[in-house]
This record gives sequence, structure tokens and C-alpha cells, in this order.
Amino acid sequence: MIEARRLLDKLNECIEKNKSVATVTVVKAEGSTPRGVGSSMLVDEEGNLLAGTIGGGILEEKAKRDAKECIRKKQSTLIDYDLDRNSKEGKVLPMICGGKVSLFIKVYSSQEELIIAGAGHIAEKLSKMAHILGYSITVLDTRKERLTKELFPNVENLILGDIVKNIKDIEIHNNSYIVIATHGHKFDQDVLEAVLRCDAKYIGMIGSLNKVKTCFENLKAKGFTEEDLSKVYTPIGLDLGGESPEEIALAIMAEIQAVKYGKDAHHLYKSR
Repeated sequence: MIEARRLLDKLNECIEKNKSVATVTVVKAEGSTPRGVGSSMLVDEEGNLLAGTIGGGILEEKAKRDAKECIRKKQSTLIDYDLDRNSKEGKVLPMICGGKVSLFIKVYSSQEELIIAGAGHIAEKLSKMAHILGYSITVLDTRKERLTKELFPNVENLILGDIVKNIKDIEIHNNSYIVIATHGHKFDQDVLEAVLRCDAKYIGMIGSLNKVKTCFENLKAKGFTEEDLSKVYTPIGLDLGGESPEEIALAIMAEIQAVKYGKDAHHLYKSR
């Protein structure tokens, strides 16, 4: 009972911190097995054991790797393991127990997070689209008159103040998507510099080809490499056409979705 409570406490902690994890639970056991039905463990996206156990050894190590893959695919699944190394069927593990185990891997995926640096008109439209698509949204700006619940009614986190300082305080992970659209080119460059080497899945920056060229040259002079800069989607968005804030926001959101699902698309950044 104590072990189960510890696992549940750790699971709740991971969910609150928006971290992807998976529970691995023995749902069927036949013959000689390390542990019985109901035994569980909690695994993170790197395959690390966070709490609980299903018996250790080869079975647990293989289940941790399988859980890691399930988290990557965002798919829960049921897997049968044969613990007789001489068996010729199914997922056979090199063990001498001789039993069979069925494990249910339940994935708890972290919520995608959209971080928008700048609370301008494009950010206003973009946040509404992202809310419809289920993103957790954070908007940062220095302008109190722009950073309001009236303009951003569906945004969970409105952060007022120094954008560069505040964005450094945000926990950015591989389910984070960053859009840089502040009210000045210098601000955009400073924010990009602050997040360029973070773990975000997407970093996009608004700007013309000339602005991008100047920005990149400045960052190279500060020691950033071509590899660092190559992951930046700028000019931002897909080439959908249109110049209104709504149309630009749509192009940005479409690009983010394409990156999220690994789809090839006509990105504007490929023109640079």
C-alpha cells in the first residue's frame, strides 16, 4: 500500500510539472513471475524508474525501454512477455522463470505549451487558435496595457516585465513551442539568444530576410554556430499567403502543427 501511494504521489507530481511519464502495471501473470498482478512502476521519457517496481531484472529493464518508446509515440499499449528463454513465441526474454506476464503501459503525455514572447496583435490571434487546439499558453511582454485578460482571455500565464529575464525562468522542455514576436527587432534578437540552446521542439521568430540575416550575423559574432541557428523557423510560418494578423497567426499555427506531427510543408524559412 505504501509503495502504491508513493507511486501515485510521484505520478501526480509529474502531471503537475507537465512531464511525460508512463505507468507499467502487471495485469496478468501465469506461472513463475517476479511479481504478481497489480505490481506497478512509473517511468519517465528517458526510461528512468521514478517509483515502484515490477520485480527488477531483465523484465523490468525491457519494460522500461518499451515504456520509453510508448511515451515517445504517445501511445498506451498492452504487451505480453514470455519469461521462458526456450520459448519460440511472442516477446521472449532470456529468463528461466518460465512464466508469462502481461503488462499494461499507460502513457501520460505532457501538454504542449506555447510560449509567445510579445503581446502584439499577432500574438493575440495566435493565442486564440492555440487555445482551440489545446495548448497551454504563456505570453510575455513589457507593456501592461497589452498584457490583459481582455486581449488574452484564454491564456493561463500572462507574465509582465523583462521578457528575456522572465523567459529564462520558464521551464522549457521538448513539448514547448516558442514564438518570438516582440515590439522591436532588438528585443527579438535578445529573446532568441536566451532560448536558442534550450530543449524546445520549435523556435520561430517573426522577421524579414534582411532582419534575419542581421540577427544571425550578430549571434554568430557572439559564438553561436550555424547548427544552433539552423533550428530557428524564421521567417516564421508556412507560405499560405496573406498579411493580416489573423492570416499570419494562421500560418504560424499551421507551421507549429506541421512540426508537432513531423509533416513536410512549405516553410517560409526555406527561402532564406
